[in-house]
Amino acid sequence: MNNLNYRWLAAGSVVMMLSACSSVKVWPFGGDEVASVPGAPANSTAYVCEKNRKFYVRMLDNGATAWVILPEREFALAKSGTSFSNGVSTLTIQGQEATLVVTPENTYSGCSVPAPVKK
Repeated sequence: MNNLNYRWLAAGSVVMMLSACSSVKVWPFGGDEVASVPGAPANSTAYVCEKNRKFYVRMLDNGATAWVILPEREFALAKSGTSFSNGVSTLTIQGQEATLVVTPENTYSGCSVPAPVKK
């Protein structure tokens, strides 16, 4: 590769690294804004469940798809009536409460959106 290709590769790497740091605050002057749950993926809603289990949901396609983010994997669920499903897993959201059945043996129950963290 010539030097120009290395420069493009380096520039692309820097952009990807910076995008991974989206939670870093560059503005040094605080404020009274309410922050989301620390460590939550961007544009997602955190749910804390029984046994201190948690997952995140990012709504896509104007609410037609729920992107479920678990510690070990992520997957999409399509809206099916009043819940979201892919034929195996089901997510039911009612207001601030939710139930996620990944498999019959792996169920997240008693889940709710925690109160926002004040910075």
